[in-house]
Amino acid sequence: MPVYSLHCPDCDHRFKGMVMAHTTPPREWACSHCGGRRAAPASGSQPEPHPWEHGSGGGCLCCGGDSRQTNERRAERV
Repeated sequence: MPVYSLHCPDCDHRFKGMVMAHTTPPREWACSHCGGRRAAPASGSQPEPHPWEHGSGGGCLCCGGDSRQTNERRAERV
Protein backbone atom coordinates (compact mmCIF):
# COMPACT_ATOMS: atom_id res chain seq x y z
CA MET A 1 0.00 0.00 0.00
CA PRO A 2 1.91 3.05 -1.18
CA VAL A 3 1.67 6.21 0.90
CA TYR A 4 1.87 9.47 -1.04
CA SER A 5 3.01 12.85 0.29
CA LEU A 6 0.39 15.27 -1.02
CA HIS A 7 0.17 19.04 -1.32
CA CYS A 8 -2.89 21.24 -1.81
CA PRO A 9 -2.17 24.42 -3.81
CA ASP A 10 -5.44 26.00 -2.59
CA CYS A 11 -4.57 26.12 1.13
CA ASP A 12 -0.88 24.98 1.11
CA HIS A 13 -1.77 21.98 3.34
CA ARG A 14 0.59 18.99 3.21
CA PHE A 15 -0.76 15.56 4.12
CA LYS A 16 -0.41 11.84 3.41
CA GLY A 17 -2.67 9.65 1.32
CA MET A 18 -2.68 5.87 1.03
CA VAL A 19 -3.63 3.82 -2.01
CA MET A 20 -4.72 0.22 -1.59
CA ALA A 21 -2.30 -2.35 -2.96
CA HIS A 22 -2.75 -3.36 -6.60
CA THR A 23 -5.01 -0.40 -7.39
CA THR A 24 -4.44 2.75 -9.41
CA PRO A 25 -3.90 6.07 -7.62
CA PRO A 26 -6.89 8.40 -7.99
CA ARG A 27 -7.02 10.93 -10.81
CA GLU A 28 -8.22 13.52 -8.32
CA TRP A 29 -7.13 13.92 -4.69
CA ALA A 30 -9.27 15.83 -2.18
CA CYS A 31 -7.49 17.97 0.40
CA SER A 32 -8.12 16.76 3.94
CA HIS A 33 -8.02 20.36 5.19
CA CYS A 34 -10.03 22.56 2.80
CA GLY A 35 -11.77 19.93 0.64
CA GLY A 36 -10.24 21.36 -2.54
CA ARG A 37 -9.93 18.97 -5.47
CA ARG A 38 -6.53 20.13 -6.76
CA ALA A 39 -4.28 18.30 -4.28
CA ALA A 40 -1.54 16.27 -5.92
CA PRO A 41 1.60 14.35 -4.98
CA ALA A 42 4.26 16.81 -3.83
CA SER A 43 6.82 17.54 -6.52
CA GLY A 44 9.87 15.33 -6.33
CA SER A 45 8.30 12.96 -3.80
CA GLN A 46 8.04 9.22 -4.35
CA PRO A 47 5.40 6.97 -2.78
CA GLU A 48 6.63 5.16 0.33
CA PRO A 49 5.57 1.65 1.39
CA HIS A 50 3.24 1.58 4.39
CA PRO A 51 5.31 0.45 7.43
CA TRP A 52 2.75 -2.14 8.52
CA GLU A 53 3.04 -3.80 5.13
CA HIS A 54 6.68 -4.68 5.70
CA GLY A 55 6.68 -5.14 9.47
CA SER A 56 8.99 -2.21 10.24
CA GLY A 57 6.93 -1.24 13.31
CA GLY A 58 8.08 2.36 12.95
CA GLY A 59 4.63 3.90 13.14
CA CYS A 60 2.04 4.84 10.58
CA LEU A 61 3.01 7.32 7.86
CA CYS A 62 -0.66 8.11 7.24
CA CYS A 63 -1.84 8.99 10.73
CA GLY A 64 1.48 9.52 12.49
CA GLY A 65 0.58 6.94 15.13
CA ASP A 66 2.86 4.34 16.64
CA SER A 67 1.89 0.88 15.40
CA ARG A 68 2.44 -0.66 18.84
CA GLN A 69 0.05 1.80 20.50
CA THR A 70 -2.57 1.21 17.82
CA ASN A 71 -2.32 -2.56 18.21
CA GLU A 72 -2.64 -2.20 22.00
CA ARG A 73 -5.78 -0.08 21.57
CA ARG A 74 -7.26 -2.70 19.25
CA ALA A 75 -6.54 -5.46 21.78
CA GLU A 76 -8.26 -3.44 24.54
CA ARG A 77 -11.46 -3.25 22.50
CA VAL A 78 -11.71 -7.02 22.09
